[in-house]
Amino acid sequence: MCAETVTCEKGNNYKLHKEHTLTDKKDVSVKTVPVESTKAVVFFVGGAGDKESYYFSGPYRNIQGAQQRFDKRTEELAKQGKYRSEWLGYNEVRGKKDIQRCVLNLIPYKSCPIYVVGHSLGGWNGAHLTKIMSDWGYRIQMLITLDPVGEGALVWLGSDIYRERPEPVSADWINIKATPSQRDPSDGVADFGEKWQVSCGPSLNVSVDTNHANALWLFNAPIAGTKSASDLLYDSIMEEFS
Repeated sequence: MCAETVTCEKGNNYKLHKEHTLTDKKDVSVKTVPVESTKAVVFFVGGAGDKESYYFSGPYRNIQGAQQRFDKRTEELAKQGKYRSEWLGYNEVRGKKDIQRCVLNLIPYKSCPIYVVGHSLGGWNGAHLTKIMSDWGYRIQMLITLDPVGEGALVWLGSDIYRERPEPVSADWINIKATPSQRDPSDGVADFGEKWQVSCGPSLNVSVDTNHANALWLFNAPIAGTKSASDLLYDSIMEEFS
């Protein structure tokens, strides 16, 4: 069996899988060639102390709450095999081996639309991930960075993050900064790690009045009229099937 890539009217690439069998050239009956349906894959990448303990603190599962609420919206798509999501730690998308093991193994084919939602250090490493995967030929449809952190030299020394500032590659990029009117300890932690001050690049670059640790509200707060980042992500995925 071999795979042949074709381009449809919308410019999306799909794989055609054909069975090579010996048939009579006079046989003009219609043969069925299955086209691989589009599957959306969303990676929710947590920050320090999210999926595992960070300096004896956590795990807090901040980004997982956002993932679980979003998965309820996409439950029917998941049942149809059109959608899946994965919760990852920021250190699981750092380096070729980890990316191959934790990310690439979950993607059915390169033209599959990929979405990355990263919080804190996960926003920093997740942004790097979009560039790496794009360079490898994968299709990155949307990046959502939730109060990304990673500029500080001290946090780089103690965390498994990339040293260089990210250069994201994605069809759409939404950046959301936490600007709380009432601070809590998580905001001090973010300040210590030094927030990534994104000044240009995103298609939507906004601030939300909430604390750094509140990934759920950063993801679900209205940022474009009544639309949240969660809504915009959902709309983008649904467009793939329209």
